[in-house]
Amino acid sequence: MSITKEQLENRKIAIQDDINTAKQRIVDIEKKKTEDVALINALQGALQQCDIFLKELDNEKSEMASDDGNDNE
Repeated sequence: MSITKEQLENRKIAIQDDINTAKQRIVDIEKKKTEDVALINALQGALQQCDIFLKELDNEKSEMASDDGNDNE
């Protein structure tokens, strides 16, 4: 069994196609990673904002509980 020049050229084309496919997957994955990092940052900001709102609500409840309604100042 001998290998022909045409078989080797076809194999080179197939290998180059596989290389191009793998490179494109890397580009796609890096883009998705960038998008996911941005999403995580946005979600963490939203989480921090919720914590701020919860703290403000707790402060308002504390102020209301300590205020007996008498204005003896």
